[in-house]
Amino acid sequence: MTPVSPPTAPPNSQQPGPEAHSTASTFREVELKLHAAPADLARVALLPGLLAIADGPASTQRLRTAYFDTPDLKLAANGVALRVRQEGERFIQTLKTVNSASPGDSAAVAVRREWDWIVGGEAVDVGALADPSVAGLVPATALDALDCLFITDFRRTTLLLRPDPLTAVELAVDDGGVYAGGNSLPVSEVELELKAGKVASLFDLALTLQTAIPMRIGTESKAEAGLRLVTGRAPGPVDAEPLGLSPLTTVAEAYRHILRQALRQFLANESCALAGGDVEGLHRMRVALRRLRIAHRLFAPLVASPEADRLVEESRGLAKRLGPARGWDVLISGVIDPLLADPKAASDIDRAALERLASLARSAGAGPAREAMAAILAPGCTAMVLGLAAWLEHGRWMSEADGDRRATLSASVTTLAGGWLSARMVKLGKTAKPPEDAKGRDKLRRRLRTLRYTADFFRGLYPETGTLPFFAALEPLQAALDADQDAVTGARMLGSLTGADPKVVGAVAAWIDRQSDKRRKAVPDLWKRFRAVPPFWS
Repeated sequence: MTPVSPPTAPPNSQQPGPEAHSTASTFREVELKLHAAPADLARVALLPGLLAIADGPASTQRLRTAYFDTPDLKLAANGVALRVRQEGERFIQTLKTVNSASPGDSAAVAVRREWDWIVGGEAVDVGALADPSVAGLVPATALDALDCLFITDFRRTTLLLRPDPLTAVELAVDDGGVYAGGNSLPVSEVELELKAGKVASLFDLALTLQTAIPMRIGTESKAEAGLRLVTGRAPGPVDAEPLGLSPLTTVAEAYRHILRQALRQFLANESCALAGGDVEGLHRMRVALRRLRIAHRLFAPLVASPEADRLVEESRGLAKRLGPARGWDVLISGVIDPLLADPKAASDIDRAALERLASLARSAGAGPAREAMAAILAPGCTAMVLGLAAWLEHGRWMSEADGDRRATLSASVTTLAGGWLSARMVKLGKTAKPPEDAKGRDKLRRRLRTLRYTADFFRGLYPETGTLPFFAALEPLQAALDADQDAVTGARMLGSLTGADPKVVGAVAAWIDRQSDKRRKAVPDLWKRFRAVPPFWS
């Protein structure tokens, strides 16, 4: 396959509604996307494992698509994308929700709703958007201001796969680009769209592909990639979405939801981490993996799966490879850069020597940063996520459980959550004051972190009036202890820098210690406040 040349933009004028069908065709798209190297794309549709389950030969067509929005991106703000795609002689106008998966949907799988109309040309048919089925999705104020912002143009090779009689998955290999003005982004991806059957089939097929050709899970739609190209905005960090467990949630459902959420948060922050401009992306990937491990440790005796234990242990190895880069990021962005930006704070430090220290720190952090990127991009990372997601969705850990375990997994999660939370609370001890030594504070920090994540998993099971005061007291205490540990790590890294002026290292270390001392003095009061709040699960 060869990339198509940059296309010209369609006319900006809008056509009236008569060409459109009176009623839109409505679909629910369930799709898993994988990125592949351009040189590997041609091999995908020829893999013997896929051809053996293909229903008919592959077909190839060129797809040119114009994406429309207002200059101030009203549609994107409303969570929808509007496009007109040319397929041969036909023009299809589509309104599609962007990343509309709910917390109950599978990790790595995009679930979107879309409405299609056959239209007469490349321009938007605004009459179709008056269809009652899409009322409210396109603001009325946007209709007169729609313009083509970017275009995708690629060759798509499709193959219908039937792994079993009840399953149909369309495999699409897309090779081309996204174009906006004089800028472009490559499109080199494989999409697996579920036409019939269970979501687990998508992961099984993705693992088959990943075994033959190294790929990476994609979470960004073509519409989102185009908007990023138009706006020039780098990907930002993404918080975990609320879990939304309720007293009706079973133990098995809670486990599946919590692990799905962790995997989604991990994948959602990958683009930010790889862009390298925001340290929070890498940090939140590590947080997601930590939440994954803490949740699995809670449920592991009930799940009783060596396969899950192995995959979760692989996630621990990945987190360790991301750790050193995070440490250098914290030192540079949290200590050295603020000192460089505030001459008053660094008045007793020679400016040239401080800049030299900053250069040494960035050089020292470059290797761990490359290692972190390599770990994220490694085939093993994708295989771990796909393997764990496939294991979750197949659900054999539930269906094949013995009688007692199956009964427990089928019960409400409220039967276990309170006991789990109380056990983690007990581990904090009953001391009136927090530890004064660094090792003791770090031990307390780790236990508080486990308690916080566990409480966050199950907060939806309890009245908000009880959870809010608990988290309001816990979060600042944990933040103070986290900052204290970051200071310890930063001072250690400073001491490891070869070639740095010892006077500057000492001065920066003293500044770190002064900041830490302020936080340490606040810890006893924060601890006292936290211990005074009743546990919301009691």
